Amino acid sequence: MKKLILFTILPLLLSCQNSDFKYSDKETLQFLEDISKNAKVSITDITEIKKQPTDEFEIITRYPLPKKRLEEYRKNNATLTNRDDDISDFATYTIKEYKLTNEKGEDLKLVDNGKANYLQEYPLWENNHILYQNVGIPLKLNKNFEKLTGFITIEFEMPNKTRKEKQIPVNISVYDKIQE
Repeated sequence: MKKLILFTILPLLLSCQNSDFKYSDKETLQFLEDISKNAKVSITDITEIKKQPTDEFEIITRYPLPKKRLEEYRKNNATLTNRDDDISDFATYTIKEYKLTNEKGEDLKLVDNGKANYLQEYPLWENNHILYQNVGIPLKLNKNFEKLTGFITIEFEMPNKTRKEKQIPVNISVYDKIQE
């Protein structure tokens, strides 16, 4: 009986999520272009501090804050209300292919870190007088690395089935400095 209720409610919940998607095709395409164009691999802030071999890293990217959110930001003295209907809240991703090697020449595998396949919101960042929303994907490996090289091919998808695939080069070290 419990399984029947779950199977009845789950499709309803999923359909409600997509019905809240209020973005035009043009906005969706621009968002996917922005996050694809700006996607790169980075060490985590913890790794930057510790400078020790790790099995964690992330894909980070950004998109310009939409005009409405920028107005809210300026009106409220550089603060924004966290909402669940920003365009990034609807983006999902699939890792299509990857090849990752550590400094020992070992091939590393991605492991399930228990996180959902949605983008996580990170702090805002201003560059050249444009305010960006940073978003990212935390990733975990089956072994540690001090230096990690290779590539990750990722596909971003929106509820209206618009997709954008991007191959991201990987060349990071635990001694790197985070740029954004």
